[in-house]
Amino acid sequence: MSKEGKVILPDGVTPEQVAAWKERYGDDKVKMAGLPKDDDATDFLNVICRVPDRKTVAEFEKWIDRSPDKAKDILINACILTSKEEIKANDGLYFAAVDAVTKLLPIRSAIIKNL
Repeated sequence: MSKEGKVILPDGVTPEQVAAWKERYGDDKVKMAGLPKDDDATDFLNVICRVPDRKTVAEFEKWIDRSPDKAKDILINACILTSKEEIKANDGLYFAAVDAVTKLLPIRSAIIKNL
């Protein structure tokens, strides 16, 4: 982010692309994540991603026990909107992207009370 509070988009991403993604997925469903490029987290790759929908989560859950790698690929392919090939080519970025998308899972906590 800049000092004025405006978001600086990743290289190659235009405001028009962001507007199109928000139109397609919903205004509150498009996010930017900073993925650390090194173990010291001194340099980041900023990517645009979307919140997983029910269909994506269902497909992810179907594969998580049988083939965890395939389940992770489902999240990356469905939810990462930029720099996908760069992420897939680097293990550190790949696992950081999986972490970012799983943090976006729309899971709310219920409040349970005794009767």
